[in-house]
Amino acid sequence: MKSIASGVIILAVLILVGCNNVATNRQPDPTSSPSSSPTSSPTSSPTSTPTSSLASSPSNSSSNYVKTYKDETQKQIQYGKLSINFDEYHIVSDTSSDDNETFKLEIDKGKVRPETGMSITIRAIKKQDFLNTENIISYLSDMSPNYEKIRIYTNVTDDSGIIGLYSVTGGGLTNYVVCYRDACYLVESDYSILELYLFKNNPTANYVVNKLKIEVANSFTTNVNQTIYYNKNKFEKAKYDITQGKGGTKYSAELSFDNKEYINNFTLKNEKGENLLTLSTEASGSNEDIAIKFLDVNMDGYADIQFLEEEGTMNNRYALYVWDDSAKSFVKVKCDEMLSHFEVYDGYLKNWQKGSANSGVIQKLVWKNKNTLIKESEEQYQAN
Repeated sequence: MKSIASGVIILAVLILVGCNNVATNRQPDPTSSPSSSPTSSPTSSPTSTPTSSLASSPSNSSSNYVKTYKDETQKQIQYGKLSINFDEYHIVSDTSSDDNETFKLEIDKGKVRPETGMSITIRAIKKQDFLNTENIISYLSDMSPNYEKIRIYTNVTDDSGIIGLYSVTGGGLTNYVVCYRDACYLVESDYSILELYLFKNNPTANYVVNKLKIEVANSFTTNVNQTIYYNKNKFEKAKYDITQGKGGTKYSAELSFDNKEYINNFTLKNEKGENLLTLSTEASGSNEDIAIKFLDVNMDGYADIQFLEEEGTMNNRYALYVWDDSAKSFVKVKCDEMLSHFEVYDGYLKNWQKGSANSGVIQKLVWKNKNTLIKESEEQYQAN
């Protein structure tokens, strides 16, 4: 009898150890409507509040409950097939309400990250079959009409089992549609890069859509919709739809990288499809953030173009193209100085040129006319 009792105790301990560190839940309902967004604040009253570090499975408990955890051992969320493992964060509460489940996480003691905590709400939805990328973008933009960023991962091969992940960010929240071969989940979080924990092999998105708002002079805003395309984890091209805040002029642009010739190519056209700019330059690699930038360099209320003209060891050389509203086109800025790293001020640019790793010159370049910069002054600087 004693040996039988001892065996039961040992078996119970093994079960407890096996369950530890994982926050599990009841089986999700896959028939939930995909058009409904998850709610991150369940209002039902908690039916249980365990305070131990052990996360018991709620599948045998009420559909509405709250679980809290006092230590930092809860590192994994398991919801159906969806599994998320965290290194620097731990789960502090698990709230179930209706057909979704919300997890609150905090950063571990001694760890430093920009976000000290996060909230994650998960629900099962019907499997989505999208015809093309445009369908995915339309689906996500309906979910968050005032979105700031969309990321699309298609045809994924990852150890997590995820075959598709689509996310839309706006208003401080990101909605993720996470798809497996036979299951799909809608995840809402105030953490905008949850794919870092969802994926195991860190694949690159196939498409990234950014809604950029360029603040220009006289309280105008230029809207730039940027779509970045990747092929086999490498940058392929970026397309831009631009609307000037002042006057409302629209035009489109495309930046592409030739990975055989190592050349950046940039073209810009007006609404009629007429070519306004064609630029190209040698490049050591693809980096759309460095190659092209939209900003108001002469403080006239229009967004202008900064284009990487030449890469350098110490200094990159940029060319500027300012908008000429009377000609409805861009004009290259004349400047005898090398435009490397500069800040924009009313009536002038402050331009830094490196002479060494910690020294160089600071120039004040003033506008002689609408498209000409001249040097007014120059002084040496020495970094400590």
